[in-house]
Amino acid sequence: MGLTHKLKIPPVYITVALLVVVGLAFYLGNPNFLTPYNLNTIISFSAILLMVALGQMCTILVGGIDLSVGGLVSFISVAFILLIKPIGYWAYPACILMGVLAGYTNGLILTRIKIPSFIATLGTGGILTSLAYLVSPRPVNLSPDSYQVVDTVVNGSLLGVSNVLYIGLAVFLLFFAILRFTSTGRNIFYIGSNIKMSWMSGINITRTRNIAFMLSGLGAALVGITMSSIRYGGDPVVGTAYVLNSIAAVVVGGTALTGGTGGVVNTLFGAIFMSMLDNGMNVVGIDQYLQQAILGIMVIIGVTLTFDRTKTPIVK
Repeated sequence: MGLTHKLKIPPVYITVALLVVVGLAFYLGNPNFLTPYNLNTIISFSAILLMVALGQMCTILVGGIDLSVGGLVSFISVAFILLIKPIGYWAYPACILMGVLAGYTNGLILTRIKIPSFIATLGTGGILTSLAYLVSPRPVNLSPDSYQVVDTVVNGSLLGVSNVLYIGLAVFLLFFAILRFTSTGRNIFYIGSNIKMSWMSGINITRTRNIAFMLSGLGAALVGITMSSIRYGGDPVVGTAYVLNSIAAVVVGGTALTGGTGGVVNTLFGAIFMSMLDNGMNVVGIDQYLQQAILGIMVIIGVTLTFDRTKTPIVK
């Protein structure tokens, strides 16, 4: 079992402890780390990462993984900007629908064609990235007459708080409600815990898995829209970092890669930690090439703490 299983320590407590320790280290390295402006930056980027991480969490909870989120974020980023001018506010539901359909496609490849999610989403992620380049080989900017459309929904503020935070909170509450109060949410946990017993209990495994991947597509689409709105433009490579970062946020938060264990609160703290880590490394001046190594180490630590080896007697 993982370390937290042996010690019976909830993984989210480990994440909170890491938040405090690493945050203090960054503060000692540069006192500007805890300025109101920098803390607001961390929270804003946490809200964005949280959206894609919550979707990723659903696929991991059912025992899968979604490596296509990066390609989907990039594609939606470009598609949203190109759709704003001709259809205005309808670009929002159109892009959300495209994200959900992309997730449903991933689910079908897994459940119908029986290709493991790792391979299936690796392939669809490459296809989506290629589509982003085909639609716009280079970054595309939003026309000035369309600024109001994105400013009203994403870049505005309410009571002095950025709309990005409200969007992140709304997505968090949506996923919380789905996993806590719906049969589909409970089935997501059951399937990840024991797929054979779930099947014997009459749970529709195909449907539940498809919904999990659709939720992942929803999260990635929302991030693509948000990033385009903040930048006033789309970029066919903007989603690249979200593949590893979303997985890292999920596992560091305490959701087990073996499935069935974790939740939205875990992912919330994982997203905050990963955003703080990324910001803090820049604030204290850590070399960008070394940052990737540190990120990789955090993923390994997260898996070590949460991986339940009783579910996987043979590690390949």
